[in-house]
Formats: sequence, structure tokens, C-alpha cells
Amino acid sequence: MPRVVIVSESEHKTPFGFAQRLHRPGEFLAVMEARRVVRGECFDLHFGPDATGGVARLGWIVPKRLARSASLRNAVKRQGREAFRLLAKELVARDLVFRLKRGISQVRAADALQRRNWRSEIESLLRKLPVISNSR
Repeated sequence: MPRVVIVSESEHKTPFGFAQRLHRPGEFLAVMEARRVVRGECFDLHFGPDATGGVARLGWIVPKRLARSASLRNAVKRQGREAFRLLAKELVARDLVFRLKRGISQVRAADALQRRNWRSEIESLLRKLPVISNSR
């Protein structure tokens, strides 16, 4: 008997694709050297000047010393990518790097309340981004 696979579609048809990610260490370094930051309780959102590619791009820095388990690091990034994906059309085209700044070792990746807290903080940081960047 053949197996049936049920695939649920997202209610929003906006993908988070290859073009929306930061890939190379030099891309992360350029954002960090811009020294523009929006600070939150658990995360700092670093942002660079307006991107030339015409699309906002996202990168994550989640140090192993702050989140020991891989499942926890992945859960944090997953919440951030989804928040970014849903808000991407509202954002100015620039490179963004979220950095975890506080240890989360006492939290489990499956903790729904904690995931909602991360998600709300990430969304609020994205909404706090300045609309027009300051040119240097």
C-alpha cells in the first residue's frame, strides 16, 4: 500500500530563500563593522547600510557557549527566520544579523512559551529598525 504524504502549505506564500540569507563570513563582518544595533533583552539586531541587491538578507549568530544544544540553537534560528519571512516585505533592503547575547541553557527547545517570547522579541526588533539608514 503506498504511503500518503500530507503537506500543509503556509498561509503566507512568501518563501525564505537563498537570496535572503547571509552566507559568507565577509557579509557578516560588513554588517558588524557598520556598528548599527537595535538592542533587545535576549538578542541584538545588527544592521548594515541599504543593500544593493534590493532585498533584505538575514544572518544569525548563536554561540554554542550561550546555547549548548543544537536543537536549542536551531529553535532560536527557526523562530527568527519565520518572523523575518513574514515581515520581509515591510523591511528596507539591508543586511541584518541577529546575535544571541544572553545564555539560554535552562530552556528546552520544545518550550512553546519560550518560543513565543523569542518570536515576539525578534518581531519587535525588526519593527524598530530605522526606515532610512544614516549615510556615512
